[in-house]
Amino acid sequence: MTLRARILVLATGLTALVLVLFAVPLAVAFKQSASDRVIRETEYVAQGVADYLSTGAYSDTQITKYVERVNSRADAAITVMLPDGATVGATLPTGLPSPARGTGSDGDHDGDGGRGDDADADDLGTVSTSSVQQAADGWVVDIQASSTSGRALVRAYVDDSTVDHEIYERWGVIAGGAIILLVLSAVCAEVVSRRLTRPLVATARTATELGAGRLEARAPVGGAREVAEVSTALNKLAERIEDLLASERETIADLSHRLRTPMTAIRLDVEALPDSKESRELARHVAVLERTLTAVIAHARLPQVDRDNRQCNVSPVVADRVSFWTPLAEDQGRVVTLKDDIEDMFVACTPDELAAALDALIENVIAHTPEDSPIQVIVGVTTHGCHIDITDRGPGIPFGATRRGRSDRGSSGLGLDIARSCAESTGGSMDVLSNDDGSHTVRLNLLAARTETNRF
Repeated sequence: MTLRARILVLATGLTALVLVLFAVPLAVAFKQSASDRVIRETEYVAQGVADYLSTGAYSDTQITKYVERVNSRADAAITVMLPDGATVGATLPTGLPSPARGTGSDGDHDGDGGRGDDADADDLGTVSTSSVQQAADGWVVDIQASSTSGRALVRAYVDDSTVDHEIYERWGVIAGGAIILLVLSAVCAEVVSRRLTRPLVATARTATELGAGRLEARAPVGGAREVAEVSTALNKLAERIEDLLASERETIADLSHRLRTPMTAIRLDVEALPDSKESRELARHVAVLERTLTAVIAHARLPQVDRDNRQCNVSPVVADRVSFWTPLAEDQGRVVTLKDDIEDMFVACTPDELAAALDALIENVIAHTPEDSPIQVIVGVTTHGCHIDITDRGPGIPFGATRRGRSDRGSSGLGLDIARSCAESTGGSMDVLSNDDGSHTVRLNLLAARTETNRF
């Protein structure tokens, strides 16, 4: 899981936990509040009808129309049982509890003490306090009203669906607010995570570019203080690496340049020798060594961009090196065979690097295999580039000899390492193979350079 995803999950999770801790008690409180409010409003409606009945100044038609009007406006169902036993209003469900008797208290506070006579002479009868009873599917409110016409009963019924509707409305408000807060939390977390991770992603990208050899890459310094410190440290490390590589290249170039003086003296001494096959051979070797020194100096001073974009055509280099070593091999009675199945194949190394690798491998065969042993060089196409096989019938290469500085024959052990480094610089590898016919093969797997010239 990425850092951004973790921040988002953490922020939304904490917000959801807080909302649950607050929303659940609030929902329970709203449920009780909604139930109380609906019952209280039902009591108010029934109280109003009872107050109207306490006047006693109504006809049957008037009280019927009045109750119908009240029912059309209220959520509760109102039924009035008149003193003569008639019932007007809504039809209530069956199975409701029996009406409760009035307490006889003076619910309207008119000073008549609940008596049937009008003690305070206000022409109003008595109205009892409301009685609330829970039914199977709702609530029943009973209020008794007394007047000169007698005692009437007002019964109001509100079912649970009305209460539930009120509760669901309030719960909907809570849920909507919770969702909005959760979305705002996620948006804020996304914004914060982007601001935190953007510098980290840029720093990681810079580290990847440095690992790929692009030492000019630098990480942007910004964001949180800790992230900025990481970016600054990475930039300092890149500068230090660049300085060390530049110093190393200059040191190699200086050392190679210092070898020119003794090489010049050797060349002059060779030129002073009488003309013979041996002197011409020595002159050629000296020329090759001088070209190698020149190539080392030029390569050490190459800019990093040119190093990353190096490439060479395999076939001409292989043909040149085989041609160079063939005379020496023939002097030893060796048969040198070149088999090249490709025309143009550009690999990601310089001609001098590939030539040095081939020289190291062919020279290793000539130096460490019996005379008259044949040498076969094969160049073939692979899926991602090509391979160069150097095959001989010598004793083979001991285990571990391909590591730098390791040799069991008195040499420096750098020849095979030069060849391996050349292959790995292209992204390939070097393999040592034992064939069924007793021969041995050193294979250079070279990856193709990024050029449109290659044809697979």
